[in-house]
Amino acid sequence: MLKESIPNTNDLISFSNEKMRTYIHNLQDDLQSKLSTGLSIDDILDKEDPFEALEPILPQEVYPILVLAMINNIRTDTVMDAILTGLIRGKETYQNSKH
Repeated sequence: MLKESIPNTNDLISFSNEKMRTYIHNLQDDLQSKLSTGLSIDDILDKEDPFEALEPILPQEVYPILVLAMINNIRTDTVMDAILTGLIRGKETYQNSKH
């Protein structure tokens, strides 16, 4: 994923569920590509935070699910639905906190 194409939190708020699913899969593809070169997740996080834009809208209880799914390349509907459900709640909370 190119740095210029990485959406910020305000961009993510406007994403539909399908667009968010695609974004998460693209993020996962990028992370898997880096992991396949021999980098560890710690190496990657030392250089960048691929979850930065998601963090403000991702509930604390869903964050570990997202990270484990990303690292282990888990793409099941059950896991994705749990992440998306958390993001829907998180987007509402984030938007309400802005007003």
